[in-house]
Amino acid sequence: MANPIIDSHQLTKFLIRFQAICGLVLLIMISGLDLFFPTQYALKATVHGISAISALVVATYMTHRAYFLLRGSKVHYQSLRNWAVGATLLNFLGAVSGNWIYMRYRGQDGPKEWIMQNAAEFHKVLMEFKEFVSLFPFPLMVIATFTLFFYQDRINLRHDMKQFMAILMMAAWFFLMLGFMSGLILAKLRFV
Repeated sequence: MANPIIDSHQLTKFLIRFQAICGLVLLIMISGLDLFFPTQYALKATVHGISAISALVVATYMTHRAYFLLRGSKVHYQSLRNWAVGATLLNFLGAVSGNWIYMRYRGQDGPKEWIMQNAAEFHKVLMEFKEFVSLFPFPLMVIATFTLFFYQDRINLRHDMKQFMAILMMAAWFFLMLGFMSGLILAKLRFV
């Protein structure tokens, strides 16, 4: 009886997608529980949590695809463009919802006031860092997405542009991860 040959490329694609979907579902479930937190800002926190988590998961998948660009391997550019658009839009939604909840953060009796009273130095370093690092991914993703649409499939002829795109996507993911982790630490200190 002959053993079927497993296509490693198809298996890799399946495993990456399965990982991303499982991570997204589990993380969204965590943010969905914010709806039941006893505060009048639960909806804002849930929207921001879900959009930030979704942005991170989609950007992570997009970054997996960027490795192939960096190596100069064959890439399905239409699919990459779709993932880049999705990551950019979700990052924008995360930033907008972050600013929406930020009003509560800075408001009277908000988490900022509590953190300033209990961990002022920690706030000065972490929150100021988070405010700026969380804004970096969006312009990087916009540039990457625009370039992918501008060059279309002709980008395959420009190895330098493929590497530039990969570096942009990886940098965007890195800053997105830093902002996400900083936000988790702040939420752990004091929920809105």
